[in-house]
Amino acid sequence: WTWDPRLTTSTILWLIYASYLMLRSAMDDEARRARFAAVHGIVGFVSVPITFLAIRWWRTIHPVIFESEGFHLTAPMLITLLFCTGAFTLLYVTLLVHRVRLEQAADEVEQLRLVGW
Repeated sequence: WTWDPRLTTSTILWLIYASYLMLRSAMDDEARRARFAAVHGIVGFVSVPITFLAIRWWRTIHPVIFESEGFHLTAPMLITLLFCTGAFTLLYVTLLVHRVRLEQAADEVEQLRLVGW
């Protein structure tokens, strides 16, 4: 592990996200859980621009590819970026479709329970 600012701020961001998920699952009272999670999410969002700007503030091993002068990315890096973006978009759509189907099945089960099956 190198204590690169980008890696460190990204790790902090992931820890904030993990603590948000733990907070959401730790409380039984829905109103209280929603209020605490909202405050935690708003306060935790401060880490997002810090993580983005870390490579501009502390120039170390991570290159700055989006600057005011333009887009600085070599061809192999651009191909990799586009491939990974497409792959994660496909993964997201697949998971979203499965989630929608799961919710529809849960609604059908709830309707059957109400009818008395």
